Amino acid sequence: MVCYFKPEDIEKLHAGREDMHRQFAELRDRFLGRKYQTERGHEFAYHGFSRRLGTMVRAVDVVFEKLPPELDEIPERDTVVDETLTIQAFVMNVFGCLDNLAWIWVCEEAVLNAEGKELESLRAGLGPKSKEVRASFSKEFLAYLDKRQGWIDKHLKGFRDSLAHRIPLYIPPFIVTPETVDKYNELEKASGDAIQKRDFELYDKLQAEQRVLGIWRPWMTHSVRRSLPAPCFTPSFCRTMWRSTSLPVEMLAEMERQKI
Repeated sequence: MVCYFKPEDIEKLHAGREDMHRQFAELRDRFLGRKYQTERGHEFAYHGFSRRLGTMVRAVDVVFEKLPPELDEIPERDTVVDETLTIQAFVMNVFGCLDNLAWIWVCEEAVLNAEGKELESLRAGLGPKSKEVRASFSKEFLAYLDKRQGWIDKHLKGFRDSLAHRIPLYIPPFIVTPETVDKYNELEKASGDAIQKRDFELYDKLQAEQRVLGIWRPWMTHSVRRSLPAPCFTPSFCRTMWRSTSLPVEMLAEMERQKI
C-alpha cells in the first residue's frame, strides 16, 4: 500500500512537530514566569491555559506515535478509536485555551458587567458576543481578533459544535475506492444478514474481506453522509497548534500594551 504523504511532506510534518515543542516551551515559560495581580488570574494561567496547552502538545505527540505520517497500511481498529479520542480531546482543549485566555484578562483587568458586578460566565470570551470583554481591548488587539475570527468559525467551531452537540469527530478506519465500493457494499449487506442470523463466524470472515478492499487515509470528519470536508488530521494538528500559540502571544502583547 502506498503512503498517503510524499517524503518531503513527511519531513515537513516532523519538523513542524519539533517546532511546536519549541513554541510551547517558550510560551509556557512566558505565562508561568509572569506575575499576576489576582489569584484567580494566576489559576487560569497556571492550571487552565498552561495545562490545556500541555495536553494539546501531548495529543499531537500521541497521534504522531500511533498514526505516524509514514503509515502505509490500515491500522488496528482500537488504535484508530484511541486516536479519535485523542483528537476529540485536542479540539475541546483548543476552545478551552481561548476561554482561559479570556478569563485571565477578565480577572487581571477587572472586567465587570453593565451593573458593575462580576461578569457572568457566558459573557467571558474573546468573540464578538463578549461585548464587555472586547470593550476593554485596544484597537490593535481587536483588529487581530477580527482577523482570526474567520479561522475559528470555519476550522474549529464546526468540529467543536458537532463534537459537543451533534455527530462526534471521527477517523474512518479505512476508505474504499470507487472501483471497489460495490463489492464493499455487497459484503456490508451480507455482514448485516450474518449478524441477524447470529452467525458470528461468518460475520468476522466478511468483515475481514471488507478490510482487504480498504486503504488507509489520515482523514477526519464528523459526518459520513453529508458532503463535508475531510481534512488530514496530521497537518491540521500542526496548523492549529501554530495558530493556538500565536493568539496567546498577542494576548501577552496586549497585556503589556495596557500595563496589566
